[in-house]
Amino acid sequence: MRQPAGRSARRSGGERKPREERWAELIEVATQVFYEKGYDGASLQDIADRLGMLKGSLYYYIQSKEDLLFDVISTVHRDGLAVVRARADVEGSPLEKLESVIVGHVEHTCRNLVPTAVFLHELSALPADRRKEVLGSEHAYQGVFRDLIEQAQSNGDVRADLDPRLAALSVLGSTNWVYRWFRPGGAFTPEQIGAELAEMSIRGIATEKALAART
Repeated sequence: MRQPAGRSARRSGGERKPREERWAELIEVATQVFYEKGYDGASLQDIADRLGMLKGSLYYYIQSKEDLLFDVISTVHRDGLAVVRARADVEGSPLEKLESVIVGHVEHTCRNLVPTAVFLHELSALPADRRKEVLGSEHAYQGVFRDLIEQAQSNGDVRADLDPRLAALSVLGSTNWVYRWFRPGGAFTPEQIGAELAEMSIRGIATEKALAART
């Protein structure tokens, strides 16, 4: 059973772990409430009411609203990181893997609009040390993109004049913005958006030789 991130260092040895199903429900409801009201505007009472439980019962799972936000943000980051890491593990060249990662990132964002919005809007509400704990000292999520760009640059598929970190930030910046305008059931599907944004991103950083090989 997964142990809640915000409580991992706070449990005494004799405490029981919460049931996984109830914990998952708490994270889902808290994510929705933070999305609707914002972290500052939301209260633990709001979340308890939505769950149909007493506010005091929440303290079985967390010690503060900040703990709950930390767990929500950690869950969003963990799930997204698993998607891009799996995409980076496919067969192919670094540039092909990067394209797959971009597609996976965009599709995951389109299908998880509420958690993505909470992550991007409320990450800054966490203290710096807890943000670092979520992101990792090397920004693990960004690192998947950066590492693939560096590898593609080494084999001549990405332009030598580009800084891999800036390139990774550019790709993530443009693809993250999807959450602001994508609407389920709208004119574009997640698959179409992922494919086209990946194509534009790759064309922006690839060498002429690499682009010629793609046609």
